[in-house]
Amino acid sequence: MTRKSKNRILSLLTAASVLISVFTCGCDNTGTPSSVPEVSVTASDSSQSGTPPQSAESTPYSESITTTPPTQSESNSSSDAPQTPPPDTTTLPATPPDTTTPNTIPPDTTPPHTAPPDTTTTTNKPETTLPPKPVTPDEPYIITPTADGKTVYQNDYALIDASNSSKGYIMVRLKEAMEGVYKITVTAIDSDSSKYTFSLKNDGSYDVIPLTEGSGTYKVSILKQTSANKGAVVYREEFPVSISDEFSVFLTPTQFCTYDRNSECVKLASTLTAGMTELQKIEAVYEYVTDNIRYVSTAENAANGYIPYPDRTLSSKGGICFDYASLMAAMLRSQKLPTKVVVGYAGDIYHAWISVYVKGSGWIDGIISFDGYKWNRMDPTFAAGARDDADYKNLVDYISNNKNYNAIYQY
Repeated sequence: MTRKSKNRILSLLTAASVLISVFTCGCDNTGTPSSVPEVSVTASDSSQSGTPPQSAESTPYSESITTTPPTQSESNSSSDAPQTPPPDTTTLPATPPDTTTPNTIPPDTTPPHTAPPDTTTTTNKPETTLPPKPVTPDEPYIITPTADGKTVYQNDYALIDASNSSKGYIMVRLKEAMEGVYKITVTAIDSDSSKYTFSLKNDGSYDVIPLTEGSGTYKVSILKQTSANKGAVVYREEFPVSISDEFSVFLTPTQFCTYDRNSECVKLASTLTAGMTELQKIEAVYEYVTDNIRYVSTAENAANGYIPYPDRTLSSKGGICFDYASLMAAMLRSQKLPTKVVVGYAGDIYHAWISVYVKGSGWIDGIISFDGYKWNRMDPTFAAGARDDADYKNLVDYISNNKNYNAIYQY
């Protein structure tokens, strides 16, 4: 056998040995590829959040049946690192000494060929990633309340425009600007609902008052406040109401859910929910509010007669339960999703939450999520207070238990 043949055989044996070594270094002694070790992560436990917040007025407004006109003296109040293969300890077979006389080849004295440097500059065209196509905001659904003057009740001190009572609202104002604090009470005589109390501006401009108890006879009183939770009646009227659309009142901007086409909350809702289904819109608005609004209680918003303004809540990024509910209701109503602002008790705390109408499911008086079997209550204040997943689960357990809630008013 010639030297050249021996060298060729030796080279083949060496290459085969190296291939065997490379293949086996990624396997254990059974030939099974070794696995990356698992890393276990243990979540830390957290305690449950505090007591749910308190909300708006809890004392019914009482009337003294006095028709004394108002005076002008009162002031307006790890990533895992890649696995390193073990070192190759395979021993190559020993090479027998070559006793064959080698052929002597004279050294190559030809100078190496050097290629001239390439002076051509090649510029690779950068890859261009097109930005996602912007989604056109949905056109908001806006009902603008009006006082049409077709059905009017009045005396020398106040005026009630009931021209659109069939749509679930009335317009109320003083006949002229007057000093003092004024209230409106609304009672659905044909139902066992509670008496509703609203504030009335004393500058002579209209307030939009909802008629949320359906068709029937309503008694509306305008009072001048004489002391805490008491007032003298300056005008009272009873009139029949026939609601033509049960949803319209919960799609209309009213005193506790004020907005219009130019409101920031309306613009946000149109952008946030563009192209979504009803349920996706509800989820998007709910998640935005609970993720971005913090619970803040002040002397002003804890007082009786407090009125929430959705745009103010959105701007300040804070408020009480009434503010949360009013903001969500405004955003959802502007997307043509009937929404109630519900006020009552959560346990023994005066509280506010919302209820949404979903096609195919009807009024969902408690909604936060749908797990495939049931709806859970939509209580944005409690959900926003969750500090972690465990805390959130505890809150959801509380929220979804109807025994913990007692609704009194719906706006």
